[in-house]
Amino acid sequence: MNIKEKKVIVFGLGVTGKSSIKALSKLGAKVFIYDDRKYEDYKDVLSDLEEYNYEIIKNVNDVDWNSISFILKSPGIRLDNEFIKLALEKKVKVFSDIEVAFKIWGGDNFIAVTGTNGKTTTTSMISHILNECGIKSKVVGNIGVGILWEILENGLDYKYVLELSSFQLSSIEEFRAKVSIITNISEDHTDWHGTFENYRDAKYSIFRNSLEDDIVILNKDDKYLQNLNINSKKVLYFSLKDECDAYLNNEKIKVIDKEFNKNKIHLIGKHNIANTLASILAILNLKLEFNDVVNAISTFKAIEHRIEFVSEIDGVCYYNDSKGTNTDSTKVALDGFKQNVILIGGGYDKHVEFDVLFDGSTNIKLLILYGATKIKMKEAAEKYNIKNIIIVSDLAEAVEFAHKNAINGDTVLFSPANASWDMYSSYEERGRHFKNLVLKYDNK
Repeated sequence: MNIKEKKVIVFGLGVTGKSSIKALSKLGAKVFIYDDRKYEDYKDVLSDLEEYNYEIIKNVNDVDWNSISFILKSPGIRLDNEFIKLALEKKVKVFSDIEVAFKIWGGDNFIAVTGTNGKTTTTSMISHILNECGIKSKVVGNIGVGILWEILENGLDYKYVLELSSFQLSSIEEFRAKVSIITNISEDHTDWHGTFENYRDAKYSIFRNSLEDDIVILNKDDKYLQNLNINSKKVLYFSLKDECDAYLNNEKIKVIDKEFNKNKIHLIGKHNIANTLASILAILNLKLEFNDVVNAISTFKAIEHRIEFVSEIDGVCYYNDSKGTNTDSTKVALDGFKQNVILIGGGYDKHVEFDVLFDGSTNIKLLILYGATKIKMKEAAEKYNIKNIIIVSDLAEAVEFAHKNAINGDTVLFSPANASWDMYSSYEERGRHFKNLVLKYDNK
């Protein structure tokens, strides 16, 4: 797609919106900005865009819909938003930034990763392996980096590893990547998608446009990723249970005809072994030296907010897992520790149940809950005989209570199992707050 002189509306002024405005302006598009907040609430954001060309839409009635090529919306904006519904009524297409990036540059340099959990770790690990092995790589997408600006600035000498949310995938038309990965699928974001089936189908769309020679990588252990109809002839599987293209066999990681010891992986939890298996399969077509790949894996460390070690205070280890925004994610984080876990959870209500988190959990010594879902989580935990439950008003009180009640050998795990939006703007802000709260008690 030649974007020059096309009239485009960018809806939303977050990371995606600002990145897109800069890139589209530089590419010669006629960019219009729309935000459904009052001008006073977003005008400060515009200071980052002073050197770029755009016009602000202050009144929807002023839009000449016949002249608009498409709308690029920020991922979190729902498809039932009034402005989006109006645009669709006017026969104007609505895309995510990944769709626009594909239309401009194609997908042969894209490695795309989605899934309910493990996206960020897998995306980051793939990029780490590539860079360590001498292939220039950038992480973009849902991880907080706008794809359009990154490609415009760095060009196609790079591989782009895309972390993709179901929100982004809900607004694609032709998008495809050379390599597509789904780490797993479980219930999440039903408040946004309406049903689990809609959410699941959004994830499936990552491979909807795959060509025969594209690579699709799936988790064989996931019931939603079996027996799917996929265009690609190169479908690869990873598993923690069964032999397949990449799998765990006791202490060994086996990939096609190669193997190495799992102790090369310095991340907590079996789920991170699965993430590693997916990452290795993603770069197989690049024919890198296997020893170089293993060495790269051994130097990869946990990313911020994902079972991130914060500090050891008086024999108590504190971990920040603010990226644990759903029950399955928190469950796998919890399963990474054997016993004596003080779990801090709670947050924004996405209208999901919490039974899967507490069913079979035997290592929770104390459960501290706050936020919009605290009562709902307490009731679910009580059904599974978890007795030591404390309700607090906020995260500061939760950390204070954990510190006062933890003893040598305990683990304090902050893994909310909920989104952050009831009290924080993002899981990153929430995670940083947790770390700052913990470090106040660290007298080292």
